[in-house]
Amino acid sequence: MSISKCVVRLKDCHDTEHSVVVYAESLYEAVLRGLGRLQDVGWESSANETIQRVEVEIHQEPTRHIVDVPKLLKWVEQKATYPAQEIRKAKLRKLLSTQDR
Repeated sequence: MSISKCVVRLKDCHDTEHSVVVYAESLYEAVLRGLGRLQDVGWESSANETIQRVEVEIHQEPTRHIVDVPKLLKWVEQKATYPAQEIRKAKLRKLLSTQDR
C-alpha cells in the first residue's frame, strides 16, 4: 500500500473548522493520525462534545509514464503468461477494436 498525503478536517461544537495534514496508508489511519495531530496542535473538545464526523481529503502524487505505442500494441497481441494478464489484455483488445470503428 502506498502512503498518501491527507487533509483531515472536523468542525467543533462552535462550528469552527479545524484541519491538519497527515500521511497515511488508509482512510482510517488518516482519521486517527488526524485526530492525534489535532490534539498535538492544541485543539480540545469540550467535555460533553463527541466527534461525530471527520472529513478526509486524499491527495496522491501524480505519476508520469511514457509509453512506446508500438511495443504496447505488440504486447497486447501476444499470448498472456497467466490468467489475470489475459483478462487485462482482453479488455485492452476490446478497447482497440472499438477505436477501429
